[in-house]
Amino acid sequence: MAKKIVGVVPLWDDEKESIWMLPGYMDGIQDAGAIPVILPMTDDAEDLKESFALVDGLLMTGGHDVSPDMYGMERSPFCGTPCDTRDRMEKLLYGMAVGEDKPVLGICRGIQIINVLQGGTLYP
Repeated sequence: MAKKIVGVVPLWDDEKESIWMLPGYMDGIQDAGAIPVILPMTDDAEDLKESFALVDGLLMTGGHDVSPDMYGMERSPFCGTPCDTRDRMEKLLYGMAVGEDKPVLGICRGIQIINVLQGGTLYP
């Protein structure tokens, strides 16, 4: 049986303007018998559609605060800097996963964005 491929949403480093990944996310997927693949950091719907077609599931990782704009709230002084590209990217990916009935696991920020995309809110 072929191993499953899990698309991993990358983390964004504002200072270095680069994507990166915690080894534990990748190791956990490999330990579970699947192959992790870091997805491109983009909100281009066509690129994401093609990338998503290659994976069997999705891991939405930790990272920046979800923008309060996503859940209809005002930004408070306690909010961290959002990553708008990632917010849009995950919205597109999550919609694809739900539409294709592919499994999704959210960790930290990932759980928060899933909540928001399901119509929930957060304390900004």
